[in-house]
Amino acid sequence: MSSFDWERFLKRWSQELLESLDSDRHTLPPDVIASGWLGYPGATEADIAQAETRLGAKLPPSYRAFLKVTNGWRQTTPFISRLWSTQEIDWFTVRRQDWLETLLAKSGHLAAESPNSGSAPPSIPNEAYFVYGDEQDCRKIRVEYLQTALEISQRKEAAIYLLIPQVVTETGEWEAWFLGDWLPGADRYRSFQDMMQAEYESFLELREPPIASIVNAGRFNSNGRKANGLLHSKGINSLAVELATEKTDEKNPISSTLEPSDEWKKVASFTVEIQSKQKADYLEQRTVIHHVEAGTAATYPDVNTETVHQWISNQLNLTQPKIIADDALEATWSLEITQLRLSRAQNINAVMVADQFHPLFPNAIAPGEPFTLEVSLIIGGSTVNMAAPPSGYRVQCFAYNLSTQLKTCLGDIIYTISSLDASTYTALFPKISLPEAGFYRLKVLGTLQNISSSPACFKVPMLQVM
Repeated sequence: MSSFDWERFLKRWSQELLESLDSDRHTLPPDVIASGWLGYPGATEADIAQAETRLGAKLPPSYRAFLKVTNGWRQTTPFISRLWSTQEIDWFTVRRQDWLETLLAKSGHLAAESPNSGSAPPSIPNEAYFVYGDEQDCRKIRVEYLQTALEISQRKEAAIYLLIPQVVTETGEWEAWFLGDWLPGADRYRSFQDMMQAEYESFLELREPPIASIVNAGRFNSNGRKANGLLHSKGINSLAVELATEKTDEKNPISSTLEPSDEWKKVASFTVEIQSKQKADYLEQRTVIHHVEAGTAATYPDVNTETVHQWISNQLNLTQPKIIADDALEATWSLEITQLRLSRAQNINAVMVADQFHPLFPNAIAPGEPFTLEVSLIIGGSTVNMAAPPSGYRVQCFAYNLSTQLKTCLGDIIYTISSLDASTYTALFPKISLPEAGFYRLKVLGTLQNISSSPACFKVPMLQVM
């Protein structure tokens, strides 16, 4: 966490947020608009120490580093308008006792119960609670922790940022929560820095939210926000998508039987509806998909775009001519990316690992600094009727500049499979560098060769180049 450049990160966010305000810019002081800085002068060590003495607790490292750059903040996303200064931060119970009692009552807890009591087990077991990222269920929160939570933002749109001192990492970071009235729980992050990185990505996606990017951006949790913080969708009740595709020779051999055409032709139309129903203590959601031309439909619990993609793909396969032998179609193979290892060439000991449990690289790299990226994969499947196994696998790596949205291909490698006996396969991208400073999302795609299978995908939401 110590190497994170808060000043660069926040200056970029300030500029982009001011550009997105348009007519709302008049709500900010003229000097703020002129400076392009939504922050304040940084807190001194004495300011932070005074706050810690008043609270009786040492603040977590990434939040302390943030305060030293700016003692408060004016806005992050449309849901949070202001982060408190060191003089304003306080325990959740001080300002929000009514809100706390309401949440405790809904969960069946009593305010008198102590979250630090050793006699009662936590309301959510560890195996269900300590889940972050795409697999997190926002309903599974230990609501008793609110009794000692630290409020660090103003409440706006019934949403607030909290730090949770009951969950502390080895480096002293506190768990961070995005708590909203419309959520059946809270979105939880391992640290304040993780939450702010996720909120920045959420801001970028909310700034210009094309429907196609919402559908393809990733999995939504049952709370209606895209996982890893990514999209608050409080106002989304329905979503309609019309899919117009034209298959080409490069991607599908079926096109060789079609006449060439310079015009796009609609193959199929689909509508996707996100429906919600308020239950006693949570918001239930479901997805309803319609294939317009075929008149077929499907309903799935929660909001999961992977399921939507798979159903649409299956419907397209049913409507396209089959030119592949049935025996070959009976072979089912899968490819999964399990881990990324980033090795910095200038320091052979500086290896950073990202996996499903820790999807972020913790430290920054320098502009132009060479590094290698090793991808670990698992190939699984079964062969029926002697269908041919995959001959190899292709791995591609892309970097997306979160500010400019420019996409750069960092590598494209095809490996031949000599034997399917290995438990893990690898792909190595050597001599990679990102010459321009900024914030990037890494996306790694894997596909099996000479067979039909779903691609594997792994994303690192934020890589800082400074």
